[in-house]
Amino acid sequence: MDCANSNVSKRARWRRRAIGLGLLLVVALGFLRATNRYLVDVANRLPSPFLPKLVEELTGSLSFGALLPVLFLVLRRVRWTWYNHAALFVALSLVQTTFMILLRQIVFGAMGMPGFAYGLMVWRYLMEVPTQLFFYAVIVSGLWLFDRYREGQARELQAAQLESALSEARLEALRLQLNPHFLFNTLNAVSELMYEKPRVADEMLSRIGELLRATLSATAQEHRLAEEWRLVALYMDIQRVRFGEGLDAQVDNDSSLDELRIPFLLLQPLVENAIEHGGTGTERRVRIEASRQAGQLTVRVRDYGGGRGTHGGHGIGLGNVGARLRHLYGDDAGVRLDPVEEGGSVVTVWLPARRWAA
Repeated sequence: MDCANSNVSKRARWRRRAIGLGLLLVVALGFLRATNRYLVDVANRLPSPFLPKLVEELTGSLSFGALLPVLFLVLRRVRWTWYNHAALFVALSLVQTTFMILLRQIVFGAMGMPGFAYGLMVWRYLMEVPTQLFFYAVIVSGLWLFDRYREGQARELQAAQLESALSEARLEALRLQLNPHFLFNTLNAVSELMYEKPRVADEMLSRIGELLRATLSATAQEHRLAEEWRLVALYMDIQRVRFGEGLDAQVDNDSSLDELRIPFLLLQPLVENAIEHGGTGTERRVRIEASRQAGQLTVRVRDYGGGRGTHGGHGIGLGNVGARLRHLYGDDAGVRLDPVEEGGSVVTVWLPARRWAA
């Protein structure tokens, strides 16, 4: 309700300003035309009083200005065809000239000045046509250009909104793709333990439920790095239940980076790949660290497997991360997989270091 009242108030202020500006322009035009006529007489050495000229020009410009709201209203409602414009202009010319003549008679009489000499009235109507036609053409052209500008702005806004909606839809599709992939892999691990280690499987299911609640309750594409660390820790707890003491997974998190923004659950597929390829059998080793330098947040996920295993069979992880980063940050972000001479590989993610605003 307050927003609607605010919009109405803004429109009213805009109308008042437009009317004030229009009145100022009309008066200025009349004054300038009267000054021109006076200076022409002075130049021809036929000086005459300035006031009658000012009254004539002001009554002419004001009578035309008084009809402008009606003219704008009609131009907005009729089709823009040549015969409509011809009929409208003829009506405007007759009404404006008649109004101007009556206004001059009233003002001249009220000021006690000699009556205005019109001569043959038919010619008075005809002699006003060129000036009226000029201003009519200027007004019509201005409205046409203004309408084209507004249409262009509306198309640009619509295109931007569609592009934004498309990007959001793509991001959401990538995010929805992530959850089933993670859930499938984790439930598959539970099924492997269900008969051999039912208590371990039950504990994994409990942790999975906790992680899914946090995952499904999220509504934004980004959140704080501190929250991302919490979800990564929760996921590693699930994997520790699966691998037991054989999983050596550590996170080197700098608390000064906690308020930086990062895409929701961006690191989970990378950590999952690193754990899967971080060793053989039940022995796995993973290191995760984050740093900031020159306005860029960098996160590295290192595994100690036998080679470039992070690609094998888990392309959806890197592909999903890369696609999300491109949609959110364009060329300012990316992901890269590199082998490590000592064995294993490291995945590096970089993105703009922007603080989270609650």
